[in-house]
Amino acid sequence: MFDVGFSELLMIGAVALVVLGPERLPKVARTVGALVGRARRFAANVKADLDREINQTELAKIEAELRAEQAALQHTIHQPFTEAREALSESIVSAPIETVEAPAATQPAQVESLTLVADASVPAIEEAPVRAVDERQLDLFAAAPEPAVPTARDRR
Repeated sequence: MFDVGFSELLMIGAVALVVLGPERLPKVARTVGALVGRARRFAANVKADLDREINQTELAKIEAELRAEQAALQHTIHQPFTEAREALSESIVSAPIETVEAPAATQPAQVESLTLVADASVPAIEEAPVRAVDERQLDLFAAAPEPAVPTARDRR
């Protein structure tokens, strides 16, 4: 940075020895060394902070790109469903309402006499027998019945 060679450092040391004297030179050298160390640590901390900020900015950009891709992917996935839903709602709304008129010859008395004929292709639904529901609550804390213990006579 300053391009200081060995001979120049030797010259600076000699001048400092003459100006400061041999008693104060070690204290001044220690103080200068501590100040230089602090300056280097400060510069390293500033550099690390700047690197962290740059990385956070890059991560924020990457996160924004990923969120945009996620939104585009969600739109791509949900688009067919919304189009189908819209088409279905349009077909329901625009479908003409068909009215079925009863034939003029059918009288209410004749309607009662009509019987339903079961289609052979549709299996008949059997009705399950209705069981009586016991409305009493089970006693969960009642003792369980004891299992039957075989006796000596049962073993023969």
